[in-house]
Amino acid sequence: MRDFVTFAAPALMLGLLYCLYRAATLFAAWKPAAAVVWASDYTDAERRDDFWGFGTLRGWRITDGRDQRLIEETVHYEDEDGERHVAEVKRYVRAGWWPSGVHTIWYDTADPDRATAFGPGYWLLSAVALGFALVTLINAAMKLHA
Repeated sequence: MRDFVTFAAPALMLGLLYCLYRAATLFAAWKPAAAVVWASDYTDAERRDDFWGFGTLRGWRITDGRDQRLIEETVHYEDEDGERHVAEVKRYVRAGWWPSGVHTIWYDTADPDRATAFGPGYWLLSAVALGFALVTLINAAMKLHA
């Protein structure tokens, strides 16, 4: 158990710090914008196949979770100056359901062509989950040594 804690605690701490860093940079230098989806790699055939729970057309991918799929989309959006931009973004959608055609993305104000669908809320929730896992791990390790 000591070896596991020795490697898991720093890994969780690094993950927690990275999530906090991503959230801070998104809040500081990125802006939200409404994005219109123009193309997606999640086809109608894959969506219908996922709806029934078979998922044989798309196959299993390590990035897909239970009842969710990581898809890549081409989105069009306008920055705060009114200029139109196009970006490829990845986001999670509910498996088998039609993805929304409009959603919020975050773009870099220094380079508006850089965008992400994972906003600061995603990173803060990930940081909370990693923090909870870290506290639980340290608590379990302390109980074993007591």
